[in-house]
Amino acid sequence: MPLSTAIRMHVACCFLVSAGSITPQQAWAQAGQPAKDYSIAGGKLNQALAVFAVKAGISLAYDAALVQDKHSPGLAGRYPVAEGLARLLNGTGLEAAAKAEGGYLLRAATPAAPAVSATTAAAAAEKAGAREDTVLMAMTVTGTTEAPEPAQGFAAASSSSATRGDTPLSEIAQSVQVVTKDVMASQQAQSLLDALHDVSGVNIYNRGVDSAIYIRGFVAPSRINGLEQGPSPIDNASSPLHTPLAAIERIDVLKGADSIIANGQMRPGGLANIITKRPQAEAMRELTLEAGSYGHQRMTLDLAGALSEDQAWSHRLILSGNRDPNATGRYDSEREVYAAPSLGYRHGDTSAVVGLSYQRNQHASGGFGPLGAIDDGTRSTSTGTNYDWQQKLGGGWSWQSKGNYMKTQLSFESYYCAQSQADSSGAAMRGCQPQAGGATSYGWNVENSVRGIFFTGPVKHVLLAGLAFHHSWRAAPQIEIGDSVMASLSADSLPEVSQSSLAPWQGSPSQSYHTNNWFLQDQLSWRRWHFLANLGYTKAWSHSIDVQTGDDTALHPRSKPVYNIGLAYQLTDSMMVYVNQQKSFVLQAQASGPGPNGGPAGIYNFPPTEGRSIEAGLKLNLFDERLLLTASVFRATHSKVLYGEVDDAGVTRPLGSLPPTVSYGTELDVAGSPAPGWNLIASYSYTGFKDGQPSDFTFAVDRVARHQASFWSSYDLQSPGWRGWGYGLGMSSRGGYRNINDAYIGGQFSTDANLRYKTRLWSLTLGMRNIFDRKLYGSFASIPEGSGFEQGRTIVLTGRYNF
Repeated sequence: MPLSTAIRMHVACCFLVSAGSITPQQAWAQAGQPAKDYSIAGGKLNQALAVFAVKAGISLAYDAALVQDKHSPGLAGRYPVAEGLARLLNGTGLEAAAKAEGGYLLRAATPAAPAVSATTAAAAAEKAGAREDTVLMAMTVTGTTEAPEPAQGFAAASSSSATRGDTPLSEIAQSVQVVTKDVMASQQAQSLLDALHDVSGVNIYNRGVDSAIYIRGFVAPSRINGLEQGPSPIDNASSPLHTPLAAIERIDVLKGADSIIANGQMRPGGLANIITKRPQAEAMRELTLEAGSYGHQRMTLDLAGALSEDQAWSHRLILSGNRDPNATGRYDSEREVYAAPSLGYRHGDTSAVVGLSYQRNQHASGGFGPLGAIDDGTRSTSTGTNYDWQQKLGGGWSWQSKGNYMKTQLSFESYYCAQSQADSSGAAMRGCQPQAGGATSYGWNVENSVRGIFFTGPVKHVLLAGLAFHHSWRAAPQIEIGDSVMASLSADSLPEVSQSSLAPWQGSPSQSYHTNNWFLQDQLSWRRWHFLANLGYTKAWSHSIDVQTGDDTALHPRSKPVYNIGLAYQLTDSMMVYVNQQKSFVLQAQASGPGPNGGPAGIYNFPPTEGRSIEAGLKLNLFDERLLLTASVFRATHSKVLYGEVDDAGVTRPLGSLPPTVSYGTELDVAGSPAPGWNLIASYSYTGFKDGQPSDFTFAVDRVARHQASFWSSYDLQSPGWRGWGYGLGMSSRGGYRNINDAYIGGQFSTDANLRYKTRLWSLTLGMRNIFDRKLYGSFASIPEGSGFEQGRTIVLTGRYNF
């Protein structure tokens, strides 16, 4: 017998024996799966499969070509997983086969044959093996309503941030850009702010503890899993922007004036929602070590897995440490320690997560080198807890409750230095005043909502109603200011700052801030139409207690109705057009003398500002839906902003409202995998920005560059001899603009690259940023203190080990 024929016969026999031995195990596993309620509208098969996988909590593997141009009849009712899949695939010519290691493999349905020859069986085995080796798309689904399935690669299929429920991005009538954890890892991002550089319309304002992001020219709020991060409205030290990358699953950037999703005040540019990693039954043991130029060091540990045999209980532990002794443009060190254990439970109709967090940071107090402050830094310690409980109620209805609590303590010692002078020897000297201080703040958030899916004739409704609360409080900061000393530009020439006589700061009384947000939302789907109507009613107020008299000087709550309306239409299976209009507000609470209607001097809540945005756009799913392109045009306005003059006592006398601030432009974002091994994320934005200013201003502030563009592309070599090797290349550029000091900030261009090698257990990446060592300004420099600088050429080595 020829050797090749013997090998084929051997493979065929093994294939038939293994198939017979696995079948009873698969049948037993399917029989043990509980039935679940499903309400999935008919439509594109790949989208129906994605929704089913999320609801069922299973993994699906399939060749993308199998589902191309196929449609599903949908699924409504209560079914076990296997039966539900069969009904979902009815009429598609496909079937789902349970895999021995868990999950399902989609394949072309074949009629049963009465007998199979050895040669045919061998060919089938080879074909099945080839199919397994060439699967182009695989989903491992462990997410929930709040956290959609973890995205693989640079593209995400859905988002829960814009609608508070997992919704395919192609059905959301809004520009939503997702930065996945794979994007962050590929780019060797150093921080959350660093990870947002490739999103259109986003600018970074980085001054250590006072960091912020700007979207379409407006300062933007940030959330963690849809909620404020403890006391962040009154304490920048607890801002979600300080969340370490080790804890982040993805970052969703939403464009527009959506105060309903923000659960309170925001300007009309947009917001960033940070989705954190959750407990999972799938085992995870990953250690990351990183070192780079300027003394950069980082170490993270990510542990997860099941705690019970039925996988109902799971856990996750994230540990992270970071040290940057020569942080960019500052004289201080930057350090971070983070720990976040969490516990998960999922059984039947109930899923819950509870977690703890501890974070200790040292950031810059807010300096920009020679023209700013020489800082020893601001140290903050935050401890918190969070929970998320979801309960299915039957009949397509479910209930969710989530919340968090955080306490933050901070202290700082710094020198604020005047502009440089030259002494008799010609050395640069300046007067520096020592400052020391500390504060403690608290905050909690709770959101409860009910969600239901039902049909009125051919129209599908996803109805959501809920209420969110926020409360934060901070005692009057303690501060001490010493006598000015002369020093050179070196921090070594300054004595240690004293903290021996801290006292309440009269200029900053104790504060509390409150919001209540009611919301009612309906997502309607009919054929190719998708309509979103979201109505909210927010009540916001703040209290400020004078440390000298004990008087409560802010007693005027303000209420504001807001809305978010969007309409999308699918022109084809891969093309969708949309339009939306949104509304937002910002509470105006400031010192005033006299008060409204001639009242006494104090801190008052004035009528809130008003933000509006309108956007129209196009979404394209390209390359068999492996690449998502979003193009949009927008116009946003922020009006009814009060301004006034400040007297010698530091009290503002209102003079009236500023003209509206207007932002308009166009944006383009692309993310995904155009070809096997190739991942891409790119953006371009044109932003016209006109700041509302008093009539006596002599120059206009651009705030952001009109043109910005960036891309990052990575490729994993496909040749067998080079398997495991890959590389990445990225570029970013922006035009020049004029800042608030009437100084022109020139345009700039930067190039990054890296080389990596990856095996099943470990990977090593060597990267270089700002390859040509260009002098780069910070992304956002429209501030009175001047412009920050980014680092010069930087080399970073990152190693990961899975054990």
